[in-house]
Amino acid sequence: MSDETWGNLPIPNIYIELEGNFVEFNEQEESLTCDFPVLSKFFNPMDVTLGGILDAYMDCTMGPLSYLLGEMVVTKTFTAKYIRPVTGDYKKVTAKAWRDSVSEKGSIYKAELFLDNGEIAAVSEGLFVTPKN
Repeated sequence: MSDETWGNLPIPNIYIELEGNFVEFNEQEESLTCDFPVLSKFFNPMDVTLGGILDAYMDCTMGPLSYLLGEMVVTKTFTAKYIRPVTGDYKKVTAKAWRDSVSEKGSIYKAELFLDNGEIAAVSEGLFVTPKN
């Protein structure tokens, strides 16, 4: 991908599979907002989006943000809390991620996932570190 807004940001294959869309990068706030359509192929038998897909929405927002902030890091730990189910009643979800802190252990990124009615569906936190060779 190469355009004025995102430069040469490499797009992960999973981001393409999720049909993600970059909405806003705010360098001063160290935040990135992306949205994703709610796709039935990611539903469990109860017609609710799988928790792992919700994780992917948030992780696939944190990862590109780390790159945009100049870090070459990977997710070491990731925790999530699910608040509301993401069902076919919603057309899209929006993930907002931000860098919370940086230390010698790595960078802490946090994200919130919102339903298209503005209600929060999930929150997450990840520790991102430089990979060891």
